[in-house]
Amino acid sequence: MIEFCNVKLGYIKEYYALYNLNLKVGNGEKVAIVGAQDDGKTSFLRLLAKLEKANSGDIYYNDILLDSIDYSKDLSVAYLAYKPILLSASVKKNIEYVLKLREVDKKERKDIVNKVLEDFGLKNLENIKVKKLTMYQQRLLQFAMISIRQKIDILLVDDILNGLNDSERSNIKDILLSFMKKDTTVFYATSDIDLAKSFCEKIVYLKLGAIDKIENNKLKLK
Repeated sequence: MIEFCNVKLGYIKEYYALYNLNLKVGNGEKVAIVGAQDDGKTSFLRLLAKLEKANSGDIYYNDILLDSIDYSKDLSVAYLAYKPILLSASVKKNIEYVLKLREVDKKERKDIVNKVLEDFGLKNLENIKVKKLTMYQQRLLQFAMISIRQKIDILLVDDILNGLNDSERSNIKDILLSFMKKDTTVFYATSDIDLAKSFCEKIVYLKLGAIDKIENNKLKLK
């Protein structure tokens, strides 16, 4: 279970991006974080990704303080940001970098990289630098990089269908759903309530950084 207890996050004095959050999410739940542009959706995800630190309050994972958990060893957390966090290098180098961090040996790295490039339709782009990729291609690269993990405990997704055409949206959504395993806890941030209800079981509405309401969605993922 993930639990927020009176969490506040502020970037400047006297203004909170997130205010007094209290929320419980069960392991394996698929949760949509819904709000307008400045309602705190990205800040919410960045707290869970440990890219931001709360000003006050605590976040727990299975009754353990999140701050005390080592994401490189104890918990697998994947963050698909709206603006991808990528190296200023080629597609291939970005995938190799993830494998080097995980101390995969050189021969095995080559085999894995080739398979991932093929699986996500990136083989013909392997030597292209990420700055030359379209938004859709960057999304594919993000998925390729997290696909290397054997298991993802928490998947954080920040509105990655926004800005794509219908065909691209459909393909990215299908790929996303394939990552939403039964035991993976998912947080999807979006301003599109219809999209949120199409694959999330719980809808958390943010308004000006605070939880406005929470509703359970009748949808059950297959």
